Amino acid sequence: MIDLLLLHGTVITMDKDRRILQDGAVAINKGRILAVDTTERLIGKFEAKKVLDCSHQCILPGLIDVHGHGGHSMFKTIAMENIDFWMPIMTNTYKHFVTDDFWYYEGKLSALERLKAGITTGVSVLGSMPRSDDPIFAINHAKAYAEVGVREVVCTGPCNPPWPHLFSRWIDGKRVTKEVTYEEVIKGAEAVIEALNHANHDKTRAFITPFVIVTSVDPSSPTSPPRLYGLTDHDRYQAKKIREIARKYNTRIHSDAFGGMIHLAIQDKENALLGPDVHLQHCRGISFDEAKILAETGTNVSASPGFTQVHARTPVIELLELGATVAISTDGTSPSTSFDLFQAMRKTQFIHQAALRDEYYLPPGKLLEMVTIDAAKCIGWDDELGSLEVGKKADVITVNLNQPHLTPEFMHVHRLVYQAVANDVEHTIVDGNLIMEGRTVLTVDEGASLNEANEEARSTIKRAGLEKYMQPTKYFWGHTRAYVDEKRYNEEDYDFTIQKGEIE
Repeated sequence: MIDLLLLHGTVITMDKDRRILQDGAVAINKGRILAVDTTERLIGKFEAKKVLDCSHQCILPGLIDVHGHGGHSMFKTIAMENIDFWMPIMTNTYKHFVTDDFWYYEGKLSALERLKAGITTGVSVLGSMPRSDDPIFAINHAKAYAEVGVREVVCTGPCNPPWPHLFSRWIDGKRVTKEVTYEEVIKGAEAVIEALNHANHDKTRAFITPFVIVTSVDPSSPTSPPRLYGLTDHDRYQAKKIREIARKYNTRIHSDAFGGMIHLAIQDKENALLGPDVHLQHCRGISFDEAKILAETGTNVSASPGFTQVHARTPVIELLELGATVAISTDGTSPSTSFDLFQAMRKTQFIHQAALRDEYYLPPGKLLEMVTIDAAKCIGWDDELGSLEVGKKADVITVNLNQPHLTPEFMHVHRLVYQAVANDVEHTIVDGNLIMEGRTVLTVDEGASLNEANEEARSTIKRAGLEKYMQPTKYFWGHTRAYVDEKRYNEEDYDFTIQKGEIE
């Protein structure tokens, strides 16, 4: 007797032939896919402990979100009126105002959102800039994901210079501020990888993740050629160190990159954070020669749809034409995004069709590849994830088509890409375990988890003084353009020093 049998669905396999089976079935046993065929062929072949009737549903591989952030789920839409200052506001919040338990409660919240959106594997960069001065943050986050049952790739590593940095822990309700060196942050990142990579029956992995691949240029936007002065000593030292860690623990590298960084990184060919074991998020504003470098080195790329693509576009079409692997990510969930990869597919298509003034780019099939099999390739897990094939890990979702906005039931890939949303996911299976059935989470108490998240978010907001960033301005209603008309962000608010009695 096998563990699980899904019957009577439209199976979108995403295998090499991109087979779509009408009245299809998937057999699952011991965490892996045992058979993918028609219901007629499998219903008499297997007896299962659990049978799911997937009539009026699509059965497809679990979606893979190759870039998001741990922590952000607690701060949705905060500082939207002060978006220019969002990064320093959030970075200082993560550095100085979150508790160790924050990462557990936020991890459970983000894992639940991903689970209910059909995301069976999610990459989580801890914080806005990665924080790795202590491994407890990543360990708590991974613990929460493990309890929910969603696969997680935990990403942490060094943020940008100058060093040392001040970081704070909250002990018995009091902030304890400590000066942390670059070497200590690297040590913390190694401890995370050692503890979490391939943990939880390989449902948890850990990548070494510097904030950006080159630290001496703008970390969040493209840098113009006149400002590309060459690699600094720290750039070279960090690249070498990251490479050493990746080799030592046989893990992968994840980081952000923007225009100009690839041009600089390739100048240190031996240690450049480029190649098949690397996946880079954003890559906005890169030049065509940088796109060629990414393709030629086999570097994987992920990009999220958003307004910043208007300022400086990720050349997704060009990268694909050059042969690079490109995945769509959510970059969720703060300040204004969600973990909805269905919407991310549509937004990605619209942005790049509009940029190239050609509505034939990025057809629905390609978009679905970019959140399944191509996403699995991006994180080096396509040998086991990303498609419904015999022997692969049984990460499977179903989408309920028996709803007005998804009826009539034909052109199924089109229907998913153009009309479906996260809430249409009906069942979610990870590693052969049914962890959401009929949109009911089976692994944790969803209501209690949401209450815990609300309580922790409110206490963190109060502790960090974020209330002022939650207030709408007088231009919120009835105006076509927003202004703030007051100074809400002050750098002096975050001028931390080690106070007497605090632990160094």
